[in-house]
Amino acid sequence: MGSRRIASRVFSIFAVIALLAAACSKSSTTSSGSGGGASTAPHKGGSIIFGAEQWADCLNPILSCGSASWAYYTVFEEVLPRAMYVDLEGNFVASPLLTETPTTDNGGIVVQGKKFTVTFHIEPKAVWSDGTPITSEDFDFTWKAIMNTTGSLSKAGYDEITSIDTSDPQTVVIEFASIYADWWDLFGGITGYVLEQAAFPDADPSKPDLQNEMKEMISFSAGPWILKSWTKEEAVLTRNDKYWGTQALLDQVTFVPREDINTEVQSLLNGEVDVIYPQPSNVSLLDQFAANPNVEAVGGGSTFVDALWLNLASPPLDDLKVRQALAYAIDRQSVVDNIIKLNNPSAEVLNCMGQWIPGMGPWCDNTQFAKYTYDPAQSVKILESDGYDCSAAPDGPCTKDGQPLEIDYYSNAGNTRRDDTKQLVKEAAIPAGFQLNLKTVASGPYFGKVLPQGQFQMADYAGGAVDPTVTFEFACKYFPTEANNWSGYNWDRWCNPEADKVMYASDKELDVTKRAELIHQVGAFTAQDIPAIPMYVLPSVTAWRSDHVAGPIGDYNASIYGPVFNMNEWYTVG
Repeated sequence: MGSRRIASRVFSIFAVIALLAAACSKSSTTSSGSGGGASTAPHKGGSIIFGAEQWADCLNPILSCGSASWAYYTVFEEVLPRAMYVDLEGNFVASPLLTETPTTDNGGIVVQGKKFTVTFHIEPKAVWSDGTPITSEDFDFTWKAIMNTTGSLSKAGYDEITSIDTSDPQTVVIEFASIYADWWDLFGGITGYVLEQAAFPDADPSKPDLQNEMKEMISFSAGPWILKSWTKEEAVLTRNDKYWGTQALLDQVTFVPREDINTEVQSLLNGEVDVIYPQPSNVSLLDQFAANPNVEAVGGGSTFVDALWLNLASPPLDDLKVRQALAYAIDRQSVVDNIIKLNNPSAEVLNCMGQWIPGMGPWCDNTQFAKYTYDPAQSVKILESDGYDCSAAPDGPCTKDGQPLEIDYYSNAGNTRRDDTKQLVKEAAIPAGFQLNLKTVASGPYFGKVLPQGQFQMADYAGGAVDPTVTFEFACKYFPTEANNWSGYNWDRWCNPEADKVMYASDKELDVTKRAELIHQVGAFTAQDIPAIPMYVLPSVTAWRSDHVAGPIGDYNASIYGPVFNMNEWYTVG
């Protein structure tokens, strides 16, 4: 999984987002064992081990080395406070850090002409793990750190802020240059957070650059957990007794890397780990787990979409006709039928691009990529019109100037679903004139270096979105480059000035109908320029040893936060 975004219905015009929870819950399938976890009453004490399928290169949430999803699951979600989050009903609401959700009715949202202000009221009981209060100064410091840290992964939205009023320690008044519809993703949402200013005494308070901080440790917390230690072998979390919200029942949770999916599954089946959150593989995980009476599992859809992302700065993918031909060379239906339906029988080919999910809000126009069905003859026809010699097809790649049409096709290591996907896609692409060279990279360097630094041509990874903004990953100004220390989420290097105008307009539109029209225009641009090829909505599975651990473990399976979001409510059996 890769970059992640989330959404809201704070203005009530976003009520349609409530479809999120219904869509996820209806698609769930549960496989229950007889481990007896449900008969154990919640209690404090004990520890569990969680098998993590990916491992981050570092723990700095501002930098690309900390951008892997599992950096969030294993550490960031557990220790870093956020202002807003999405509940299980699909509503964007205040976290325990705030006293209320900002709205126009309570004065938390103010629109006066071009002036746009959001006010957060901090919960008086909210403290850092050292007992000191969380204040508006911490919000201000976090904003400045994101804006001034060398190599900051994404400044999108934060660069719309003009000032933060910190005159009242418990009131955060954020003023924007103009209306910014995705404000709820700042200091919260999925990738948002608040940092403790006092934890960085040597930083320049006016322009803090934290590029050398938090590489292997986050020493502060305002979540249910404290990070006790972190290495490449394990992450150890202990209960935060100063947390003012629902305190953790478990004494300790240890995350250990299990980056090969077969090893991950076997570690659960043999009791070596207690919980896993595997990306569905090339077999039915639910069937595997059902065979063990001490394992319970839940599966269904998710809020992530999988796509083949193209690097438009890397020849031959800088050529639109090559991208068009490639879109006809990918047999997406075969991938869905043979692999994805194993863990989500209702899965379909995804035909909108931008991390939007059909049925979750009005954002996905699921017809825009529908014309790109598998058609080797059409692929060859387009390539020949582009000057390629395809006389070797259907047995070999087309050529130009004596060079075969080759594309390096990347994915993260240890994922059998993607390994099998790559083999299907590679074989189907041969009669369409393409030779795909399969590459795998460990998840840490994959998300921390290969993707942001553009060291790929085509890459398979998943991303999530509920809020429809894609400005942070598609706008021209968010190209990561060596000059800006690889800052920015536009890993595809797609730049369309006309699409930019529509993206920025959508970020300033609060009316859901009008915003949906703009988002559909952005989607049309992606279908025209093909910076990526959408594949499917990612299935989601959580499994646990019911003879070791109990509680509402599967509740967040279909959430973009992952099952760890309510880990403070889990407890040991016995």
